[in-house]
Amino acid sequence: MRDLFVQQWLACTLRTYPEQTGRFLSHERDPFRNPVGHMLRAALSELADELFGSFDRTRVTASLGEVVRLRAVQDFTPAEAVEFVTLARHAARGLTETEHPRLAPDGLEVLNARIDDMVVMAADLFEQCRLELRAIAARAARRRVYVLEHAHARAVARAAVEGGQRPPEFRGEIP
Repeated sequence: MRDLFVQQWLACTLRTYPEQTGRFLSHERDPFRNPVGHMLRAALSELADELFGSFDRTRVTASLGEVVRLRAVQDFTPAEAVEFVTLARHAARGLTETEHPRLAPDGLEVLNARIDDMVVMAADLFEQCRLELRAIAARAARRRVYVLEHAHARAVARAAVEGGQRPPEFRGEIP
């Protein structure tokens, strides 16, 4: 039952990608040629273990974090980036409708409650990731400004030396 759930969840998640990308992520099994597909399979499998098992928040956060970080840097809106969690409901619904060992109704309620928790956790992780990306962009911008200021100061100093003057002192610091 768990393996069927993971397969259906992965298929739903891969449908959120453009058709050609989803097909590649689904079919290419080499983790070096397809690190994204490999990571998605592993993370969704670990999350399924927690959904059907003890729901250890530390392990859930780690697995969610991998997928959320990946989707945060891809061309997904915030809602689309965490949508993969809600797609677990479709996979769970598939377990209740198939002829395979069915998920009991009370088991479906527990599963849905855990998925709700995961949605909130994924949204929080996505927001943290956005803050980290903004901080990285801000540091990169400060470095660019520093480099430009330093290049300008060197040009001014060079011009002063060539003109027979004492160069001005530059006290720029690397951010």
